Amino acid sequence: MVVDACLALKWSLEEEDTKDALALWDQWQDSAEEVIAPPIFRSEVTNVLFRRVRRAQVRLDDAASILDFLINIVAIREPSPLYGRALTLAESLGQGSAYDTLYLALAELHDCEMWTADRRFVRSAQTKFPRVRWIGEYRGEAVA
Repeated sequence: MVVDACLALKWSLEEEDTKDALALWDQWQDSAEEVIAPPIFRSEVTNVLFRRVRRAQVRLDDAASILDFLINIVAIREPSPLYGRALTLAESLGQGSAYDTLYLALAELHDCEMWTADRRFVRSAQTKFPRVRWIGEYRGEAVA
């Protein structure tokens, strides 16, 4: 299972969809799913946590603990065709950057689903790539 940073952060930060994200995590653990992400995952999680610290929403020591937790439960994978495929996907989906398509490319290369909390990305990708899943789908909500 590929998971992006915005979904994984919900496992440690109280946000909209946190309950669903934790339920999904439990489901994956019960079925022994390996949770993976591309190397950018670590940078994105670090950056979000830093912004939360700067806005005084999270204490620095709590952010460091969350970072350590997430880095240890999400395995990083970097197959050699990852970046070229992400580049192609970003172009074909009309993306402004290739960040999100790194996750999608990894899911394709591992023949698995990609889960995210980014509804906008799911809307742009799901028609061509139905294995892109949005956290709201877990509770039966349509992406619309």
